[in-house]
Amino acid sequence: MDLPDAIELDAATLIRIDAPEGIACWVAGIEGGDGGGTVSIVAEPAEAPTAEALETAQGIASEFATLVDAATAFLAEELAGPALSARDQALLAGEQPPFGAPEAVVWQDGTWMLRFAESALEIGEEYGIGVMFAGRTPVAVEDLSDPDEA
Repeated sequence: MDLPDAIELDAATLIRIDAPEGIACWVAGIEGGDGGGTVSIVAEPAEAPTAEALETAQGIASEFATLVDAATAFLAEELAGPALSARDQALLAGEQPPFGAPEAVVWQDGTWMLRFAESALEIGEEYGIGVMFAGRTPVAVEDLSDPDEA
Protein backbone atom coordinates (compact mmCIF):
# COMPACT_ATOMS: atom_id res chain seq x y z
CA MET A 1 0.00 0.00 0.00
CA ASP A 2 1.28 3.44 -0.90
CA LEU A 3 0.97 5.62 2.22
CA PRO A 4 1.60 9.37 2.30
CA ASP A 5 4.99 10.49 3.64
CA ALA A 6 3.46 13.70 5.00
CA ILE A 7 0.00 14.87 6.02
CA GLU A 8 -0.71 18.59 5.93
CA LEU A 9 -3.06 19.96 8.56
CA ASP A 10 -3.83 23.63 9.14
CA ALA A 11 -1.86 23.65 12.40
CA ALA A 12 0.89 21.08 11.65
CA THR A 13 2.54 18.76 9.18
CA LEU A 14 2.65 15.14 10.27
CA ILE A 15 5.59 13.12 8.92
CA ARG A 16 5.45 9.35 8.50
CA ILE A 17 7.94 7.55 10.73
CA ASP A 18 9.23 3.99 10.79
CA ALA A 19 6.85 1.66 12.60
CA PRO A 20 6.52 -2.09 13.09
CA GLU A 21 5.11 -4.04 10.17
CA GLY A 22 1.36 -3.62 9.85
CA ILE A 23 1.31 -0.22 11.58
CA ALA A 24 1.53 3.26 10.05
CA CYS A 25 2.38 6.29 12.16
CA TRP A 26 2.64 10.00 11.42
CA VAL A 27 4.03 12.52 13.94
CA ALA A 28 4.22 16.32 14.24
CA GLY A 29 5.87 18.54 16.81
CA ILE A 30 3.41 21.04 18.30
CA GLU A 31 4.07 24.39 19.96
CA GLY A 32 2.24 25.36 23.12
CA GLY A 33 2.26 24.75 26.82
CA ASP A 34 5.60 24.21 28.52
CA GLY A 35 7.80 23.39 25.54
CA GLY A 36 5.15 21.89 23.29
CA GLY A 37 4.76 18.21 22.51
CA THR A 38 3.69 15.91 19.70
CA VAL A 39 0.58 14.76 17.90
CA SER A 40 0.57 11.32 16.27
CA ILE A 41 -1.86 9.38 14.13
CA VAL A 42 -1.53 5.60 14.45
CA ALA A 43 -3.17 3.25 11.93
CA GLU A 44 -3.28 -0.48 12.55
CA PRO A 45 -3.52 -2.13 10.11
CA ALA A 46 -1.30 0.20 8.11
CA GLU A 47 -3.50 2.39 5.93
CA ALA A 48 -4.03 6.05 5.19
CA PRO A 49 -5.58 8.02 8.08
CA THR A 50 -9.37 8.21 8.15
CA ALA A 51 -11.29 11.47 8.00
CA GLU A 52 -12.10 11.03 11.71
CA ALA A 53 -8.42 10.69 12.62
CA LEU A 54 -7.45 13.73 10.53
CA GLU A 55 -10.22 15.88 12.00
CA THR A 56 -9.28 14.90 15.55
CA ALA A 57 -5.56 15.52 14.95
CA GLN A 58 -6.36 18.95 13.47
CA GLY A 59 -8.40 19.92 16.53
CA ILE A 60 -5.71 18.74 18.92
CA ALA A 61 -2.96 20.57 17.04
CA SER A 62 -5.03 23.78 17.07
CA GLU A 63 -5.82 23.61 20.79
CA PHE A 64 -2.78 21.74 22.10
CA ALA A 65 -1.91 23.97 25.09
CA THR A 66 -5.55 24.15 26.23
CA LEU A 67 -5.92 20.36 26.03
CA VAL A 68 -2.67 19.82 27.96
CA ASP A 69 -3.99 22.15 30.68
CA ALA A 70 -7.30 20.26 30.77
CA ALA A 71 -5.51 16.91 31.07
CA THR A 72 -3.23 18.23 33.83
CA ALA A 73 -6.19 19.56 35.84
CA PHE A 74 -8.09 16.30 35.31
CA LEU A 75 -5.14 14.24 36.56
CA ALA A 76 -4.72 16.45 39.63
CA GLU A 77 -8.41 16.06 40.48
CA GLU A 78 -8.70 12.34 39.71
CA LEU A 79 -5.49 11.28 41.43
CA ALA A 80 -5.76 13.40 44.58
CA GLY A 81 -6.64 11.44 47.67
CA PRO A 82 -5.46 8.97 50.27
CA ALA A 83 -4.57 6.27 47.72
CA LEU A 84 -1.49 8.30 46.77
CA SER A 85 1.67 8.31 48.85
CA ALA A 86 2.42 11.45 50.88
CA ARG A 87 5.22 12.19 48.39
CA ASP A 88 2.87 12.01 45.39
CA GLN A 89 0.20 14.06 47.19
CA ALA A 90 2.79 16.78 47.81
CA LEU A 91 3.84 16.72 44.14
CA LEU A 92 0.20 17.08 43.00
CA ALA A 93 -0.35 19.98 45.40
CA GLY A 94 2.78 21.81 44.21
CA GLU A 95 2.82 24.83 41.93
CA GLN A 96 4.28 22.93 38.97
CA PRO A 97 2.38 19.90 37.68
CA PRO A 98 4.40 16.67 37.99
CA PHE A 99 3.74 15.83 34.33
CA GLY A 100 5.70 16.68 31.19
CA ALA A 101 6.46 15.76 27.58
CA PRO A 102 2.82 15.58 26.39
CA GLU A 103 2.08 13.35 23.39
CA ALA A 104 -1.36 13.14 21.79
CA VAL A 105 -2.06 9.78 20.12
CA VAL A 106 -4.99 9.59 17.68
CA TRP A 107 -6.42 6.32 16.40
CA GLN A 108 -8.31 5.67 13.17
CA ASP A 109 -11.76 5.94 14.78
CA GLY A 110 -10.94 9.43 16.06
CA THR A 111 -10.47 8.38 19.70
CA TRP A 112 -7.40 9.75 21.37
CA MET A 113 -5.26 9.93 24.47
CA LEU A 114 -2.89 12.56 25.81
CA ARG A 115 0.11 10.76 27.30
CA PHE A 116 2.55 12.52 29.56
CA ALA A 117 5.77 10.63 28.86
CA GLU A 118 7.34 12.17 31.95
CA SER A 119 5.68 11.87 35.35
CA ALA A 120 7.17 12.33 38.80
CA LEU A 121 4.32 10.29 40.33
CA GLU A 122 4.80 6.62 41.14
CA ILE A 123 1.84 5.69 38.90
CA GLY A 124 3.64 7.26 35.94
CA GLU A 125 7.07 5.77 36.48
CA GLU A 126 8.76 4.35 33.40
CA TYR A 127 5.92 4.68 30.82
CA GLY A 128 4.19 7.90 31.84
CA ILE A 129 0.50 8.43 32.43
CA GLY A 130 -2.35 8.96 30.00
CA VAL A 131 -5.66 10.79 29.87
CA MET A 132 -8.36 9.50 27.54
CA PHE A 133 -10.55 12.16 25.95
CA ALA A 134 -14.08 12.15 24.53
CA GLY A 135 -13.81 14.96 22.04
CA ARG A 136 -12.20 17.80 24.02
CA THR A 137 -13.23 16.47 27.46
CA PRO A 138 -10.92 14.36 29.62
CA VAL A 139 -12.79 11.24 30.77
CA ALA A 140 -10.37 8.66 32.19
CA VAL A 141 -6.88 8.18 33.58
CA GLU A 142 -4.82 5.50 31.84
CA ASP A 143 -2.25 3.76 34.02
CA LEU A 144 0.53 2.90 31.58
CA SER A 145 2.74 1.14 34.12
CA ASP A 146 2.31 -2.23 32.37
CA PRO A 147 2.04 -1.71 28.61
CA ASP A 148 1.61 -5.47 28.01
CA GLU A 149 -1.66 -5.62 29.97
CA ALA A 150 -4.74 -5.46 27.79
